[in-house]
Amino acid sequence: RALSLDAKKELAEELRDCIIETVARTGGHLAPNLGVIELTIALLSAGDFPRDSVIFDVGHQSYAWKILTGRRDLFPTLRQEGGLSGFPKTSESEFDVFNTGHSSTSISAALGLARAKRAKGDHSWTIALIGDGALGAGMAFEALSDAGQSHENLLVILNDNQMCIDQAVGGMARHLEQLRTSTRYIHMKTVWEKRLEKLPLLGRPLLQMLARQKRRWRSWKKEAGAIFEQLGFRYYGPVDGHEIGDLERHLKALRLIRGPVLLHAITVKGKGYCYAEDEPEIFHGVSPFDTSNGQSNGKKEKEKTFSQIFGETLTEMAQTDPDITAITAAMAQGTGLIPFQEAHPDRFFDVGIAEQHAVTMAAGLALGGLRPYVAIYSTFLQRAADQLIHDVCLQNLPVVLGVDRAGLVGADGDTHQGAYDLSMFLSVPNLTIMAPATAADLRAMLLYSRKHEGPLMIRYPNDRASNRELYAYPDKADELAITDFYQLRQLSEGRDMTIVALGPVVWQVMEALEILKEEIPEFSADLYSCVTASPFDYETMLDSIHRTRRLFIVEEAVELGGFGAVTASETIRVDAGLLIDYAGVRQPDRGQASREELRASEGLDQEGLAG
Repeated sequence: RALSLDAKKELAEELRDCIIETVARTGGHLAPNLGVIELTIALLSAGDFPRDSVIFDVGHQSYAWKILTGRRDLFPTLRQEGGLSGFPKTSESEFDVFNTGHSSTSISAALGLARAKRAKGDHSWTIALIGDGALGAGMAFEALSDAGQSHENLLVILNDNQMCIDQAVGGMARHLEQLRTSTRYIHMKTVWEKRLEKLPLLGRPLLQMLARQKRRWRSWKKEAGAIFEQLGFRYYGPVDGHEIGDLERHLKALRLIRGPVLLHAITVKGKGYCYAEDEPEIFHGVSPFDTSNGQSNGKKEKEKTFSQIFGETLTEMAQTDPDITAITAAMAQGTGLIPFQEAHPDRFFDVGIAEQHAVTMAAGLALGGLRPYVAIYSTFLQRAADQLIHDVCLQNLPVVLGVDRAGLVGADGDTHQGAYDLSMFLSVPNLTIMAPATAADLRAMLLYSRKHEGPLMIRYPNDRASNRELYAYPDKADELAITDFYQLRQLSEGRDMTIVALGPVVWQVMEALEILKEEIPEFSADLYSCVTASPFDYETMLDSIHRTRRLFIVEEAVELGGFGAVTASETIRVDAGLLIDYAGVRQPDRGQASREELRASEGLDQEGLAG
């Protein structure tokens, strides 16, 4: 607050350099954070934090906030095990007032906080900082509707960079396009406002009169900020989100206004780093990279990711099947659907950050005779649980869900773990749940899915898909049947234990068995690879258990109510004298770390399983 404007501009550049250098080493969300640096400085200059409260929507734009609120020395530990979270975390600092990680929650949380403050006689500022992509989600609309008629002292700052993760889409995006004006207009508007302010006596009243006339004109013409004003907000903007002085001036003025206010700030995603500005969707979330050229430091792997295989296979299938459509909720890049989008643009639907809508729209497509494939991260599918159960499964509609990032996710932390899908959906009627262990499994599942009757969920991790084959599939896709996936695949024979491994965790189990054989040469086990969690092949497993009398189930999902727990409880009904144990994720809120570190912490690596 005490710095001069020139010093604040210098600080902004130092912050940019710091964030670029750190994210280049640790990986993280680069472009979103570079776009809000000036806005963050202006907020801290105009506000009284932590007495005031700001809630970051999603939270992947909070790096500058963390650095400027006492965490500069810890910033090199970003997204590392035991280090700083990549998202706001109340356990880290009193300046972080709400844990975020999922989109479109900020206005709801801020409105609730503002109401609580009023009830307690607290007159401090409550702010929601939300992006234009997040504003298009249903929950944000619900919150705007409530907040507009609430009369609470709430400031919503719209960080408008024309992006979510990929390009922003939808009616709200088009409306905001109408509100945006050229940089030249914003500059001229600011210059004239400054000149009028300097006029003695008449300057301030004249500015207020012009603002009133502008609002009346907007309302009469039903354009510009009318959608927000008709909801009950006082709308101001658009303003240049990279001009610190102008932002401070607006924020200080808006602090004096009673009731809900929306400030529309135009920003550039990736601001100040040419590679991120040119390709903001690529630099939204990045792995470690070379700052000199923007290229990833990771070595090229021979094996493709499950996401790549999903997108490539679906694209090939659509060439011969005109009924196939693909749906994503603002995650075309992450879910591997860019090839499909390029090859079949008329059958590709990016609905924006609207997972509920994506799933129910898929139900409508299926109802109309098409074959929809919905690609959603496991953690975001949680937001569409009701739609999947009510609109898809209870009607037994042929919707295929590609559940990406299933299981332990890694550096994004507890808000992004894909550990809950099995416990949520194993009991849902009509739903078949598959978990490929290899690249061949996923390809075969997708080829089979065209003729599957009813809803099908295919869950896979954010990882490379092994090219090793554990099962010999028919040469022709038309010959694929549910039995090719339903039956357990026996990988080893033994007498001491029956082991069932769901999905790709089978590779850690196989390595664990090798460790055990070195330590206990006489130990042997029946090992089964399971790629269909529901319905489950109890018959094959029970045949084995009747010989070994011991059952061990391994999955990469929450233990409580998960695949192991459900399978064990059903097995005990048949034979109560068995020794049964299962391994899964016991602490899904453990925090950020690599997938390997999380597996080790949960005892799901080869050493932990062998023990």
